[in-house]
Amino acid sequence: MNINFRIKSLAILVFTPFALFAQAPKKQVGNLPLDPAVRTGKLTNGFTYYIRHNEEPKNRVIFYLANKVGSILETEDQRGLAHFMEHMSFNGTKHFPHNELVNYLQKAGVRFGADINAYTSFDETVYQLPLPSDKPDLLQDGLLIMRDWAQEATLDPVEIDKERGVVLEEKRLGKGASERMRQVYFPILLNHSRYADRLPIGLDTVLNNFKPATIKRFYQDWYRPDLQALIVVGDINVDEMEKNIKAKFSDLKNPVEEKSRIVYTVPLTGKNQFISLTDKENKATSAEILIKHPEQKVRSAADYRNLIIHSLFNDMLSARYDELTRQADPPYISGGASISSFINSIDCIGENNVRVVGPVSKAGFISTDKAIHNPFVHAGFCKTGIC
Repeated sequence: MNINFRIKSLAILVFTPFALFAQAPKKQVGNLPLDPAVRTGKLTNGFTYYIRHNEEPKNRVIFYLANKVGSILETEDQRGLAHFMEHMSFNGTKHFPHNELVNYLQKAGVRFGADINAYTSFDETVYQLPLPSDKPDLLQDGLLIMRDWAQEATLDPVEIDKERGVVLEEKRLGKGASERMRQVYFPILLNHSRYADRLPIGLDTVLNNFKPATIKRFYQDWYRPDLQALIVVGDINVDEMEKNIKAKFSDLKNPVEEKSRIVYTVPLTGKNQFISLTDKENKATSAEILIKHPEQKVRSAADYRNLIIHSLFNDMLSARYDELTRQADPPYISGGASISSFINSIDCIGENNVRVVGPVSKAGFISTDKAIHNPFVHAGFCKTGIC
């Protein structure tokens, strides 16, 4: 089980929230069509599915249950329970009580952690299950497991208490200099939005003391079909799979008093912000610049073209950083920059992890910046760089 958030720790942070790489407007010619090989549908309860036949590798299939549910939806007394709920899905469901699920899958040759796994982030929780597709009974049980994860976790109080120590140990392993510094810079990095107070790992006080009814409330409120999708890709019969999905998932129920799924974001203030941090256990010195801007959604062919350009830009800029590292006396140990997703509806261009030998000096940082960016600004990339 994993906790997934992409913001890294650092010693110095500078960021300016404004749009970068403005592009000449292009004519939008409608939305990109969905791959015709993908069978998709939505059941009357809101549950969505995507199915695609793929014969590589042969006789294999992978299931994903995607839930539009993460730590951002937790109430104050539930902080950490989105991630805890992910753990509990492996500790007892209607058809696989206690640890029978893991035992059953391991006997079938599916490795826990390496194959069957899950992750929790701010905005989503995703379960994955790869299986052999040439064993009909096992394939049917795979769908049954997905159905159980969607709405049939038992949340036995005894199993909950057993799992507290596992989750707390996972949290303990994340403690240290990076975690202490993150507590200071996250509120600034996230502009004091709700994200700053909803790290998926949660709070010790909640993880140690929450009642079973509290996590059951989270599960019943948010694990519901109108916030769920099943993705099936592999060497399977698409028609048969669609028929089985409709039979197993059509009876999922949404809550009678359904809570609104609020979409949270990080506000862009238009102001430059700076923070400097030190910790006695942090031996490396680093600097990071983040420039945040609204997410560039990929809906049209022109959007997709821009996505490819950004990918090429990232690769070529990475090569430029690598080239500078190979100098006789490079200004840093490691460094990089890229355009990437930041959080929810926000993207950023970040120059990060520039770890210099000794303390950061203004001259050293500026020299690195000039060496990387001046050729790009004045001359761009050559054809050999693109090729």
